[in-house]
This record gives sequence, C-alpha cells and structure tokens, in this order.
Amino acid sequence: MLTPKNHPADAYRRVEVDARVEGADGIGLTRIYLEHALDELDRASRAHHRGDRIVMSDALTRAANGIAGLGLGVSDDNPMREPLQHLYGSAETAVRASITQFRDDVITRVRYDLRDILALF
Repeated sequence: MLTPKNHPADAYRRVEVDARVEGADGIGLTRIYLEHALDELDRASRAHHRGDRIVMSDALTRAANGIAGLGLGVSDDNPMREPLQHLYGSAETAVRASITQFRDDVITRVRYDLRDILALF
C-alpha cells in the first residue's frame, strides 16, 4: 500500500516545490509557501470529505509546516511583521488542531486569509 510518504504524486509535488524554491527571492519564496499551504489545505479538505484520514493528516501537517515557515520568514524590517506573525501563528495552530478534529469552517477561514495575502503579491 502506498502511503503519503512514498506516493508518486507526493514525489512530484516535492520536486516541483524544490525546483521553484531554487533561485527564488524572498517575495518569490513567500508566494511559493503560500501556494503550497493552500494546495495542501485543499488536498486535506478533499481527503477529509472522502474519509481518508491518512492523507488528510499528512496534508494538514504539510500546510501547518508551510505556514510556520511563513511566520519565520517575515523580515525584521517589515512594518507588518507583528500582525503577519500573529496571523501565521494563529493559522498554524488552527490547522494543527484540525488534524485531530477537522473543521471545514476553520480551514476555509485560513484559506481565505492566505489567499488574501497571496493576492497582495
């Protein structure tokens, strides 16, 4: 049985992200992390609705890790540093909580917040 850790689609996703990360600047990396987190939230939602807890958990973990990376990557000289770090921290916490108790409304709200930030780029 293929698990999320050794599924071919997962390998392609990792290669795609790695290829995009290589050579990206700070804004480019932020965009990549936002897109990756959104993709993983969408994947988690689809997995939840079809009852696949393994894929759902894996996707939520990846999304939460990406969101954590966004929080760590906010530049010290960014005037929006504190609000962004608060938003990313809250989003990460909400996504991690959804691993054990999935809530569509919470994931939808996190998705909207991340899409709003992505739209600024």
